[in-house]
Amino acid sequence: MKKFNQMESNLICDALQFYVAQVERDILQMEKDGKRAIFAQGFYTQVSKELKNKVKTMTKKDKHL
Repeated sequence: MKKFNQMESNLICDALQFYVAQVERDILQMEKDGKRAIFAQGFYTQVSKELKNKVKTMTKKDKHL
C-alpha cells in the first residue's frame, strides 16, 4: 500500500480539523435548539485524534531528517 506524502497528510489532517470543528458547532446548536444529536459533543474530536494518528503512521518519513 502506498503511503501519503507530507502534503497529502497535511491536507487530510487540515480538512479533518475543519470538518470536526463544524460538526461540533452543529451539535452545540442542536442542543441549544432543544434537539438531540446522535453523537455526543466531543465524539468527533476523539475519533479525529485517532484518525490523525493513523494518517501520520501512513505518511512517508522525511529522508532528510
